[in-house]
Amino acid sequence: IGQTMAQNEQSTTTRRRLNPFRKKPLWVILQEEQESAFTRTNEGIGNPENLTHHGGHETDDAIELPSIKQSSNSSKRNGPERSVDCDGAEGCGFSLEYSDDEGEQNSGLDANSSQSQIHDPNTHEKQNHSKTHHPHQHLHRHLSLFDLVSIGVGGTIGSGIFVLNGLIANQYAGPSTFLSWIISGIAAGLSGCCYAELSGRIPSAGSSYAYAFCALGELPAFVTACFLTLEFLLSGSAVARSWGDKVIEWLRVELSASELVLQILDPGYGINPMACLVSIATTILVLGGVKESKMVTDFFTWVKVVLVVFMTVGGFLLMQPSNLTPMIPPEFGPSGILRGAVSSFFGYLGFDAVCCVAGEAINAEVNLPRSIMITLFIVTTLYVAAAISLVGMQNYTEISPKSGFPEAFQDRGVGWASQITAAGEVFTLPVVVLISVIIQPRLQFALAEDGLIPQMFGELDSTGNPKKGTLFAGVIMTLFATFVPFHYLDDFVSAGILLAFTITNSSLVIMRRRSPESSPFLLEKLLAWFNLNSFLLSLTLSHGMNSPIGWVFAPLLLFLSLSTVVKISRNCPPLTTFGNIEEDTTHLYGSRKYFSTPCVPFIPCLGMMTNYFLISQLSFFGIALLVAYAIIAALFYFAYGARHSILNDGSLQYAMVERHEERHHNEPTHNTTSTTTISVDEGVLT
Repeated sequence: IGQTMAQNEQSTTTRRRLNPFRKKPLWVILQEEQESAFTRTNEGIGNPENLTHHGGHETDDAIELPSIKQSSNSSKRNGPERSVDCDGAEGCGFSLEYSDDEGEQNSGLDANSSQSQIHDPNTHEKQNHSKTHHPHQHLHRHLSLFDLVSIGVGGTIGSGIFVLNGLIANQYAGPSTFLSWIISGIAAGLSGCCYAELSGRIPSAGSSYAYAFCALGELPAFVTACFLTLEFLLSGSAVARSWGDKVIEWLRVELSASELVLQILDPGYGINPMACLVSIATTILVLGGVKESKMVTDFFTWVKVVLVVFMTVGGFLLMQPSNLTPMIPPEFGPSGILRGAVSSFFGYLGFDAVCCVAGEAINAEVNLPRSIMITLFIVTTLYVAAAISLVGMQNYTEISPKSGFPEAFQDRGVGWASQITAAGEVFTLPVVVLISVIIQPRLQFALAEDGLIPQMFGELDSTGNPKKGTLFAGVIMTLFATFVPFHYLDDFVSAGILLAFTITNSSLVIMRRRSPESSPFLLEKLLAWFNLNSFLLSLTLSHGMNSPIGWVFAPLLLFLSLSTVVKISRNCPPLTTFGNIEEDTTHLYGSRKYFSTPCVPFIPCLGMMTNYFLISQLSFFGIALLVAYAIIAALFYFAYGARHSILNDGSLQYAMVERHEERHHNEPTHNTTSTTTISVDEGVLT
């Protein structure tokens, strides 16, 4: 040990080793959730006899795990010489080699003794920083299944009903618009299945970020979180700006507002005062308290659903069967249905918002998967029914691509219904902005808890509300909504969201499959190869089929993509437990039955191909902007996140080491010598 200490100190003075793909072990997240349940019980929140109603687990399922807050004495262990690589399923980011026998039991490491405290020059500073800078806090679990569905439905239904239906019917698919929605709904369901399983298995705030941290590593997770910021923060800004434009149009057309009022509300130069107003109002509401913002979200979401039902029923009552023929207009053809499906898919973005509030969901392991599936079912049903009613009420050639239902009601002579529809859209659209302000601080909270962004974003008030994070997100969203014209950023935001979906799908494959022992990292290599081929195939199908080269490369890339999926299925066997979590922690899962995505890896990979095809439909400027954004995110990670990560915490590293030792605690031994060599990331020897 002394020799190892000397070598380690010498090596750390000449080089520093950082693994940006180090993973947060799944058992750490599960233990945090269990501790959260007992903390809430000790504070009088919840019933200790039925902790599952508060997102925890029954006390019978409790087990003893190495504490991630403080080191405990290492128990005496016997066992043959072993070598454990923790960069594998556990993702610890360090390697462990040791052999013990009864002749050397008295020389076991004591984590609390000064003799065993081994430091590199910066270890003490890092550990102190971790203890003071990462106080473990818990969001309060208060969101029921109804609340989760409200967030999912409210965050998803928006322009899909009010704008996209008319646009697709008029320019792409005609009366067959409902087929476009069904196709895109199935495509959304491919990623939805992955979200449903991961949200139940990893019930932690952060959505795709949390899943990528366990499956892909710290750097991919951080970049994924930055992509999610596009979905929640910038998309919320875009909706606020869209709402401001609709208010001005509504005042101009329906209320005949004076030119002075219109000039004040639309001063030009890209400034949108109404977007500023709605952003500030929603931020103040969320700062006012979790309970109040939850009630407002529930109210506005279901008012919006009632409005959509009103529009749909009204359309069916005014339907003219002649408007439904021909079902597939000859000028569009079957390809028009597919083009409509591409456009309509963006109407499903937002269903994953419920995963970001996993840390506040009651009985999260059950309610999160249910809420995702219920959200997708409700949204798809409303989209399909509304599409049929719209094209039945008015001929597709006359449908307005910007204001379908209000114009259609007006055309049929039902002015009052047109006014209700226009006013209802203005009244209910801000709920999307509100949900964005609720979700983004939760994502920041998850990042701050892991040390990847400043700790202030992880501070909670007495009600469990991240006020500082909310204020920061609200200010940024207000600035973007007020001053940034989003027609330059739409494709940039959409590409980021679709990449977050793709990363989630990849994470599920890694958590369900493993590389064979004879070929380490085969699964990761095959997934990377599949992603590359799928992206190139999508670009070829979208932009290269006008040349003979495209007709040559498209079948080749399709074959390579499909053969890679088959190879994953055949050569990478399924894991016996989710995420390769060991038997001694499966008690954290209890005896529950979790949602399981069928046909892995085929469904996740098909979802990835769908996402890449949609990305290929976007402008090259938007894709290039996303690449630059990802590079900036990676630079911030190396400049700040990697240095302050919770994975640098010496006590957490010790807990990881102890868990690997406990795997072999009861195995027989025939060794007569004992050597212990432990090398940890960044030169820290514990």
